[in-house]
Amino acid sequence: MSLPGVNVQFENGNLGVVATNPDGVFGLVSSATAVASTFELNKHYVIKSLKDAENLGITNSVGNYELYKTIKEFYAEAGTGTELWIYGVAKTRTLDQLIDDSETLLNLSNRRIRAIILKYAPSVAETTTEDGLREDFPATLAAAQAMAEAFTVEKIHPVIFILEGYNFTGVAQDLTGFELTTYNRVAVMIGDTEKRSDAAGTKGAAVGVLAGRLAKNQVHVNVGRVKDGALKPLEFFIVNAPVEQYDVEALHDKGFITLRTHVGKSGYYFSDDPLACTVEDDYHYITRRRVIDKAYTLANATLTNFLLDQVPLTNEGKMQPSYAKALEAEVERVIAQEMTAKGEISADVTQANDTGVQCEIDLNEIIATTSKIKGRVRVRPHGYGRFIEFSIGYTINS
Repeated sequence: MSLPGVNVQFENGNLGVVATNPDGVFGLVSSATAVASTFELNKHYVIKSLKDAENLGITNSVGNYELYKTIKEFYAEAGTGTELWIYGVAKTRTLDQLIDDSETLLNLSNRRIRAIILKYAPSVAETTTEDGLREDFPATLAAAQAMAEAFTVEKIHPVIFILEGYNFTGVAQDLTGFELTTYNRVAVMIGDTEKRSDAAGTKGAAVGVLAGRLAKNQVHVNVGRVKDGALKPLEFFIVNAPVEQYDVEALHDKGFITLRTHVGKSGYYFSDDPLACTVEDDYHYITRRRVIDKAYTLANATLTNFLLDQVPLTNEGKMQPSYAKALEAEVERVIAQEMTAKGEISADVTQANDTGVQCEIDLNEIIATTSKIKGRVRVRPHGYGRFIEFSIGYTINS
């Protein structure tokens, strides 16, 4: 006998794509140094400003330079008042062990954290590379994906990981990329606000900037949307080269999140928001991932209200259509209220009463025998203008 429960599974392949706000609560797991009695390792802290971090003793010091930098850049984008969970671990911990440490923080958050940022600053800098990044990086991606999937399925806690393209050689051709991978809950960023050759230069990326922009955005908003304005940092580099002097398109084509400039615009912008998976995956982009994750969470919460409820049956032992309609309507109502009304999914304004949400119950299921209510929930995503093509010329009145 199985324990009664709700099981909502993700569909994939439907889109046919060819080759504080609780949605913005992030967790930061970082290599760090303890500070007297104010900041302990292996202990979580919830902050809402850079000042909160400074009050913990996290300052622009050698021991916590990268942690402080990440928090500072996060709040420069997200703004004071944004909730951030931080968890420092010993600098002897490897990047893979930081992923393991993320499990503790996720459990402590009680489903509140939507994404984990990893900031890796080992006591001894790594020098060995493989395919353009730190050695065994593909295994690290797989570990992050496995943990994210486990929390999503087993604990109804959908989450994504944001990793640095640590120890990038600076040569895009060295990178394997993500054309054949399936890590649709992991993003990898290349690009930092400092040169690696600077006195305090790092081998990671400015993941605090990325997380900060995501945290303040609604789930459907692309992190690179131009109308949101340039990013706060005034300088970005790929290893030691200014972004504008680097072939960032090569990084983008490999599936990494990186920085770019736009003609006629000052400042820097994110290139796009891909995850480390094939472009054919419905959840190839962070926007797609965040939207479906929110709908998933809402569907689970709503369907749980019907758990062990009495179900009126037909003579065949199937659910009566009127009950099915009521259940479908409730799921659609909740998602429409929490997402459609906020512009997070697409309602077709040419169709009366369309909300962009469909819930369908399988009326052929013999519930009298199986005790299973089966169905599907689908939401309509937004499209994104990645390629804009126009012509221009003269016109005269004749």
